[in-house]
Amino acid sequence: QMPGDMVVNAMMAATVAHASSTRTSEPEKKPPPQQQHPHSVPAAPTVYHVSSSLRHPAPYAVLYRTGIRYFEEHPRVGPDGRPVRTRKVRFLGSIAAFHLFMVLKYRVPLELLRLLSILCCGLFGLAALYHDLARKYRFVMQLVDLYGPFSLFKGCFDDVNLNKLRLAMADGDHADSAFNFDPKTIDWDDYFFKVHIPGVMKYVHK
Repeated sequence: QMPGDMVVNAMMAATVAHASSTRTSEPEKKPPPQQQHPHSVPAAPTVYHVSSSLRHPAPYAVLYRTGIRYFEEHPRVGPDGRPVRTRKVRFLGSIAAFHLFMVLKYRVPLELLRLLSILCCGLFGLAALYHDLARKYRFVMQLVDLYGPFSLFKGCFDDVNLNKLRLAMADGDHADSAFNFDPKTIDWDDYFFKVHIPGVMKYVHK
């Protein structure tokens, strides 16, 4: 998780840093093709991970409590014009735990509905109800299979190169807060409440 403006700031800083190093460094004299080693390996490019997971992570708990506070102060309005009540969210620690929850909470009742529909020969709209709910269940599980590995990812991205770039800027002529990309300067509660969630509601959830 990183604010988009910080990602852009880091991209511009890296561009300037490498452009400057290219101008100031002596041009290398490449040997003729017949003198080059056939197994020579080109220098590895510098990789910058613009992330906060190592130095200043933003756990789901921050997003959760900020989301609850935001929607309590800015309640959503339903089609009938009435405020939509903000419900609590259950967090599960693994895909296996989520699958077990879905089976007990939804799959078992869904199979009971299917059995009841068969016994009633599809009368009372039970067959149509079963097929509609089964379709929604399959759709949710497809989303889980797609996004689950990302949502429960436990790794941290190494931002050592990015931190070196930031320190180099602080020591050089580019020490300008307008190009800040230090994740430690982020107040996650304030960011989620004033920027992230309002942005999602305005531009994504239309």
